[in-house]
Amino acid sequence: MTSPFFLSVAIAAPIPKLFDYLPLAETDMSHYQAGLRVSVPFGSRVLTGVIVSIHQNPQYDPAKLKPISELLDATPLLPSDIYQLGHWLSEYYHQPIGECLSLLWPVLLRKGEKAQASKQTFYAPMPHQPDPSTIKRAPRQVDLLEHMKQASQQTGQWQKDLVKAGFTPTIINGLVDKGFLEKQERDSFQPIKGECSHTPLTLNQEQQQALTSIEQNQGFKSFLIDGITGSGKTEIYLQAIAPHLEQGKQVLILVPEIGLTPQTVQRFAQRFDADVLLLHSKLNDRERLDAWLMASKHSSNTGRGQIVIGTRSAIFTPLPNLAMIIIDEEHDQSFKQQDGVRYHGRDVAVVRAKTLDIPIILGSATPSLECLHNGLSGKYQYLRLTQRAGSASMPELQILNIKKQAVHHGLADSLIQPIQDTLDKGQQVLVFVNRRGYAPTLYCPDCAWIAECKRCDAKMTLHQKPAHLHCHHCDSKLNIPRQCPECLSHKIQAMGAGTERLETHLQYQFRNTPVIRIDRDSTQNKHAMEELLEPVHRGDPCIIVGTQMLAKGHHFPKVTLVIMINVDSGFFSADYRAMEKTAQLILQVAGRAGREKDKGVAVIQTEFADHPMLHLLKEESFHALSLALLDERKHQHLPPYGFQVLLRADCHQPKEAEMFLHRVRQLLNQHQQGLNLPQISMIGPLPAPMELRAGRFRSQLWISAHQRKVLHFFIGVVLKDIYEVKGFHKVRWGLDIDPVDNI
Repeated sequence: MTSPFFLSVAIAAPIPKLFDYLPLAETDMSHYQAGLRVSVPFGSRVLTGVIVSIHQNPQYDPAKLKPISELLDATPLLPSDIYQLGHWLSEYYHQPIGECLSLLWPVLLRKGEKAQASKQTFYAPMPHQPDPSTIKRAPRQVDLLEHMKQASQQTGQWQKDLVKAGFTPTIINGLVDKGFLEKQERDSFQPIKGECSHTPLTLNQEQQQALTSIEQNQGFKSFLIDGITGSGKTEIYLQAIAPHLEQGKQVLILVPEIGLTPQTVQRFAQRFDADVLLLHSKLNDRERLDAWLMASKHSSNTGRGQIVIGTRSAIFTPLPNLAMIIIDEEHDQSFKQQDGVRYHGRDVAVVRAKTLDIPIILGSATPSLECLHNGLSGKYQYLRLTQRAGSASMPELQILNIKKQAVHHGLADSLIQPIQDTLDKGQQVLVFVNRRGYAPTLYCPDCAWIAECKRCDAKMTLHQKPAHLHCHHCDSKLNIPRQCPECLSHKIQAMGAGTERLETHLQYQFRNTPVIRIDRDSTQNKHAMEELLEPVHRGDPCIIVGTQMLAKGHHFPKVTLVIMINVDSGFFSADYRAMEKTAQLILQVAGRAGREKDKGVAVIQTEFADHPMLHLLKEESFHALSLALLDERKHQHLPPYGFQVLLRADCHQPKEAEMFLHRVRQLLNQHQQGLNLPQISMIGPLPAPMELRAGRFRSQLWISAHQRKVLHFFIGVVLKDIYEVKGFHKVRWGLDIDPVDNI
């Protein structure tokens, strides 16, 4: 008689344990292996889990165990390197294994869907067609054949596109029956076909030295390309991946923002005869699964999914022939997940590259201090580019003191003429303000009332298109009041300027010039970004008004004047990273100017023109500023010279989260004394900088150490006790390992 066996299953729940289940009736151990998805009963629900192990010693009485509901896969969908990466996530970020393994799947696979690509009907012309005169009495069929020829669709067209063009299924099937068309079922999701229309550019000496260093490497190595804006980092990426693509291998390129993908895709598709796959959050769940399957089933003889470009979560995509990883704009905070498992895509990418023994390239004009430290200390190979590619030169950075200047709608009057002069030369202007909406808030001059969100410690942003008040933290929306709710005054007015207000002001000042606004509101639709930027890439004289979405990666050859409004507020933040983030933002925005033969100018409009860090940035470089900030961090034992964990808690009830963290702090103190770890330090509990957010009161506890191993050992020891803290069942809490902000 076969010995009974049990399945340990990981389920995406905030519980740090595995769950034992019985196998299906009339199955034996050969039907199961680690990595298979299963449907399991979990309380009153049926959830999708992953088998982690098969064993013969259950945690509980076998009589109380339930059988799984369904075995969803015949073989594991995840290769061993991705499965291993999920376990590393759980160990490093101290998160439940079920939640970490769930991250590795597209949404539909988490819901138990089959791992099958969706199909759609496709009609292709038959290679040997009958005599066209046989359908001369069917004019609509003749029109359909002509339509397919005029559309230059020699390979055929999708049924949905033909129906959209006005051809009914009856017309289409008539041509199939007569032998003119062949009906096929093809994968719905199609990669972007490589054009191979552009040839490699000639590299300057610095670029060539960087490329040679990368090409001479064998196996795993991390390269940090610290190159000023416009120095040709992308061209190095393109030439570095070329040998791998010629061998039928795959490459993965991570970018921080969805808005960067169209331009990035274009550069790669125009260079190589290889298919390009996009993976980002604007794909619907079905498209995401189809792209994931196409990438994971790539083989050297299919050519499908050779170049995969995506945002943060694309790092978990199975790529059987992966040969290189590239992280563009590695400094960007978008690579850090801000809820659930708070992983950092850049750091996970380095771990994946090491596991696969392949090179990884991290590029930025303003490297994070952590990566710069790794480069300077030799952990990463440090490649520095100090000159722009081609004939372009760095823009002139100017500081405009507006303390005694007239300012209307956020823009100094003295800047109107430089904008006009730039447009008269047939060039483009970029006006940057990191506030979307019409104005940061609404206020009453009679009683000083300010429109504030009732669910957050934040002001409501005024929008005009459409007109409403909007909290960008909890998404609350209100109608704009006609009078002050406090004193009933009718004098309420907008305070400050956002992208909408600047757009309106510039449209009035420059009536004959297009003003293009780029922010999260104007780019919500799938292809909105490409459509809005079309005249910019075409080179038409125009004014671009935008937020941080324009601060990185974009190449606008005709932009020669950049104006930055309200970028220096970060110099006065309590966040120790604020200086680094602000300097990065200023340099990234300034770098959009003068990227080709025309000289660029970047103007910082500020009320704090005498700030020493601003002048250090202007007169020396970001590199000099970074070295000064690294020296400060070293004396204060802050990252990268120290390591941190942020324990966050929140609750609908005031003080409840803080009381929970006080109890946790007591436990931590007891463990610290028992383990004799004086190098562990703690700050808090403290209210979060925005204590009330989305109706929940938030509190924080900081835990630090000079050594990473000591800190992780301590967290590993105390974590079980934190889960067992009683009496705070309404408090939500989570760990943030290596936090990048404290909001």
